[in-house]
Amino acid sequence: MHPASNMTTCVSHYPTGGTEDALALTGGLTEIRTRQAGNRALALVLPALARLSQERRWLAWIAPPDIPAGPLLAAAGVDLSRILVVHPRACADGLRAVEQALRSGTCGAVLAWLTRADDETLHRLRSAAEDGHSWGVMFHSV
Repeated sequence: MHPASNMTTCVSHYPTGGTEDALALTGGLTEIRTRQAGNRALALVLPALARLSQERRWLAWIAPPDIPAGPLLAAAGVDLSRILVVHPRACADGLRAVEQALRSGTCGAVLAWLTRADDETLHRLRSAAEDGHSWGVMFHSV
């Protein structure tokens, strides 16, 4: 059984340039709305994370619900030495961390588990992703 087969998921892409295949390289934002916030939701992005980690760019995890499962990530080809985990004290701190990580130019992907953001915040995050040539993935519970 596919790890994501029991999930109800809605994926929205907000590319800022290039094709969907090049989303992670050109900068963009993806929202994943799911009922299960753990490792099953990660199955949707693991191939892209593996590729980005091999390019020696950081994979920033902002406010993950659990510590990422090392064996799962390693089996998918993710370089575990490229993962940074950030536990912000408040949601506003988390959104600032996401924006800064996206804009930094050092992160191939920034994965965030935060409350839903308003349109203005999403616009700022898309702009930061474009500036930093990074891929933002926002996980939201439905």
